[in-house]
Amino acid sequence: MKEKIARIIIAIGLTILFLIVYTLNASTQIVKPNINNLTNGETLEYIDMLIFISPQYSDDIEIKNAICSYISAVKEDINWIIKIIDIEQNNNDYREIDKIIESYYDLYEIKACLMVGEDTDTALGGLNNYMKKPSLVPWFTTGREKSYELSEHGIICKPYIMDICISLMYPTGALDYQTKKTQIMSAFNKFCNLRSISNNYNITVFEGSDINYFSKQMYQNLQCFSNLYYQEDPTEEEIKTSLDESHLMYYVHGHSNPSGTDVNSNNSGWFSADNLDKIDTPFFGADGCYVGGWWSDKSDSDDLCPSIDCLWYGSKIFSSENIVVMALGMLSQNGFSYPVSFIENSIPGLLEGKTLAESMIGETCLGENIIIGDPTFHFDN
Repeated sequence: MKEKIARIIIAIGLTILFLIVYTLNASTQIVKPNINNLTNGETLEYIDMLIFISPQYSDDIEIKNAICSYISAVKEDINWIIKIIDIEQNNNDYREIDKIIESYYDLYEIKACLMVGEDTDTALGGLNNYMKKPSLVPWFTTGREKSYELSEHGIICKPYIMDICISLMYPTGALDYQTKKTQIMSAFNKFCNLRSISNNYNITVFEGSDINYFSKQMYQNLQCFSNLYYQEDPTEEEIKTSLDESHLMYYVHGHSNPSGTDVNSNNSGWFSADNLDKIDTPFFGADGCYVGGWWSDKSDSDDLCPSIDCLWYGSKIFSSENIVVMALGMLSQNGFSYPVSFIENSIPGLLEGKTLAESMIGETCLGENIIIGDPTFHFDN
């Protein structure tokens, strides 16, 4: 009789334990990756980078093949392991995507994520009439929603520590599917072919004198790493002449919108984003307000509206034959007691041979900056 009672007690205890474990698991909000469902069916000890494909393109075999070729090229070049993740429509929310990113980061301390597809839900970084810009802060910080501040008009721009380099590949939303698909595939083919980047050329900087009180010295300090051509208040003719030359890096800094930058204090030096189709440089930087955004068809919205078929900097990653990666935002912004600018914190490491991702992670930056293109970009030193 005593043995029967004991067995009943043990059975009840196991049932209670099972219910406790089940309840805890059910209440856990963190999305854990399935480490057995990796690229090519491999179980890997580490992953360096994730490529997220939006719902619109996730079933496209040709796009997947182009991305797989890129994955192989990166593996051969810098020995990074990359995993593809398809975004499902029911999880297409930037907070849910952030949970997946952080789950992989907890396991592997991934260095970078490349987001493919303009229908990927992305946080709003700011708006001004028809100009909209994304925020990558929720994805490049760890700590989930506790790591950033959110207002009714988007993520609050302030210094954040970048734990993961996030890069976007967003075609213009108003284009037809076949055009966007072709753009994505050609961009990844370009990333495969332009793996070896020489550093034998000049860094070129054009900026307006009316806003370069702090930035002028920052840019001129780049001559410690490479030959520098710095021009204050360039004319239209000087800009045009520069398009016939080759550059290690090419920067413009001035009053801006998504389609261009005024680099002359007398309003006689407009640099159009169309020039990116002509520049021979692997790295381009636009330093100014709203250069990391695009034009929408809505003048005011608390959501990040899709880009319309209009000229904007980020779209040029698909049409330029030479640009592999671009940095867009307040690249030389400071005003703090410690460095927060992309130029000060990230460019030295990049020029010394680090990948763009490795030069950025661990640094403090303002939440304005957007990376477009290949986060594995590096110079051959």
